[in-house]
Amino acid sequence: MYRIIRWNLSKKASYFKQADAFLVSIPASGRNWIRVFLYSYFANCEGSEFTLDEKKWSLTCFPKVIFTHDLWEHITARRTWDRIRGKHLINPILRHQKPILLLVRDPRDVVVSLYFQLTKRSHSFSGELSEMIRHPMFGIQTIVNIMNTWLHEWEDKANFKMIHYEYCRAFTEKAFLEILNFLGIKEVNDTAFANSLKFSSFDNMKRLESNKQFGKSILVPGDLNDPESYKVRRGKVGGFKEYMNREDICYLEQAMANLDSRFGYGKGC
Repeated sequence: MYRIIRWNLSKKASYFKQADAFLVSIPASGRNWIRVFLYSYFANCEGSEFTLDEKKWSLTCFPKVIFTHDLWEHITARRTWDRIRGKHLINPILRHQKPILLLVRDPRDVVVSLYFQLTKRSHSFSGELSEMIRHPMFGIQTIVNIMNTWLHEWEDKANFKMIHYEYCRAFTEKAFLEILNFLGIKEVNDTAFANSLKFSSFDNMKRLESNKQFGKSILVPGDLNDPESYKVRRGKVGGFKEYMNREDICYLEQAMANLDSRFGYGKGC
């Protein structure tokens, strides 16, 4: 596990203070799926046009949810100065005061999805997948350590909820209703909810990304002709096995042995 520094001395700290709640995750864990659903729901309820641009929102009736990778961004930040001042970290008071929704996904699937994100979208890694899973900064051991750190920090927090990507995929309606309830939305608009489920479906998000209709760089394909460069790529549970040889899978399983059992992900080679 990691020791978290107890400050954020950057301008981003003031942005974090605006949050009514935080959604925290490792990259490639499905947060944009939840983001699209929530923003679609808010827009439907307000009778306004869907947008991912926070500056266009006037959500007086809905919580401001800030999506962050927190410790992951802190550890993988390219600039040492950003790490020194804790630019990407939720500050300690907010970490315990504000509701935290921790979105988790099987690290073995995460590291594959992350590989395509880093090689085909951000171009911040240029090696092979076998190198990526063993990488000291981007590899599976870092993912495991960060997940363990988050759970250890927040496990006893009253306003904390962990939700699994796999659960969201299997029971989307139930899972998304739980998310709304956790965010304090107890009386759900059934029509807006149904419309938002359809809007945030995998097929529709894939279509919107292909047509560049999201209007946001986070949901634009790196290459329209390369399916692996899409943000909405596959979303398959257990798909990591299709990309790796036996040796790589065994390496992943050895790393998974260090993951807290409360996450509920199986391990064993």
